[in-house]
Amino acid sequence: MIDIDAFLSGCLPAVRSWVEQLGGDRAALAFDADPLTAVDLLDRDVQRMPFNEFETDDWIALHTDLTALVLVVLMQTYGGRCRARMDESLPTGWEPVVDVVGPDVEPRVIAPMTLVHEHLVPVPQRLPRLMEAVARQATG
Repeated sequence: MIDIDAFLSGCLPAVRSWVEQLGGDRAALAFDADPLTAVDLLDRDVQRMPFNEFETDDWIALHTDLTALVLVVLMQTYGGRCRARMDESLPTGWEPVVDVVGPDVEPRVIAPMTLVHEHLVPVPQRLPRLMEAVARQATG
């Protein structure tokens, strides 16, 4: 059985720590109130990363961090609820998905890992574009 709450318990602290490390207490407090306030700060950090030197573990870490950011944004900004969707084709056998009800009252299921992957390949895209894609999926 998958304990999605245990999985999620690490997402918010990880992203908040990243924000605090880059922007200090003020940035972390702003993030607490609205996670989208951290997008530009995190984007600057991602754009400075030496992608040509990245190894597999570096890509996995970046993918994980950005997936956590998307999960936090979907839950806090768009009122999403996270759950596990079983998928035997994945190494873990499951993936986190977020159920969101858009302004048109239509339910949507968003797979943050897939969404982030689309914005990491072939070279990481800008985080504001990732957040635009998140908004499009959440609101239709």
